[in-house]
Amino acid sequence: MNPTPQQHLQTVVDNWQHLADMLDTHVAAPWPPAGRMSDYLAALDYADAQHTPRPHHSRELEVPAGQPPLNLAALDAIRTTELALLGTADHIAAQVQRYPVTVDTGRGWTDDVHRQVALLAVRDQADPRRWSLTDTATRTPCHAAVWLQQRLDHAPGPFRPLTVQQHDRIADVARESATRVQAALATLRRRTEVPYPCPHCRAHALTVQGGDGRPPAAECGRCGRTWTQGAAAVA
Repeated sequence: MNPTPQQHLQTVVDNWQHLADMLDTHVAAPWPPAGRMSDYLAALDYADAQHTPRPHHSRELEVPAGQPPLNLAALDAIRTTELALLGTADHIAAQVQRYPVTVDTGRGWTDDVHRQVALLAVRDQADPRRWSLTDTATRTPCHAAVWLQQRLDHAPGPFRPLTVQQHDRIADVARESATRVQAALATLRRRTEVPYPCPHCRAHALTVQGGDGRPPAAECGRCGRTWTQGAAAVA
């Protein structure tokens, strides 16, 4: 079952601090590993035969002396996701958030009715459920994600129901944001076809999978042989 927009937004909330923590880390080299794929697969098979640890084909970016390491993938994901979520919350709030109550009874402050309506207007203006265009304390990606979740769930407050178009816009942004965060955290498994023939059948390019924390794998789509960092090639 595909995740709901609310679940996509929750993915952003749950992983945002992890993403921020990655900013000062080095970046590992991308999968598939550099070098000849046939050599890599042969090394995996040899390691299985010898029951020795697998070779690790990863490296870190070299950072000039005196400069802190910076994970550019995390930085890009943070900036892009923040712009997307805050921009969407601004757009949706402008369309569905009711204007605060105003007071114009023609009576003075000493009048009970005027005073009660004025106090209601103040409370309505300060309703914490409202999306703010100016409050820096709440203009964060996580707060925007939660606020958008609440709109999708029809939570009570000074809001009109979402239209189909508004719902779909939030859903698109939620899905893209979750995908971006997961990719930056290397929790999203990616498939890539590489221009290396299968070392067994020699008739088909290999497909490699990795990037989600599980052991990377290489697979031949024709003969069905696979290689992983946890098992030898199997048919």
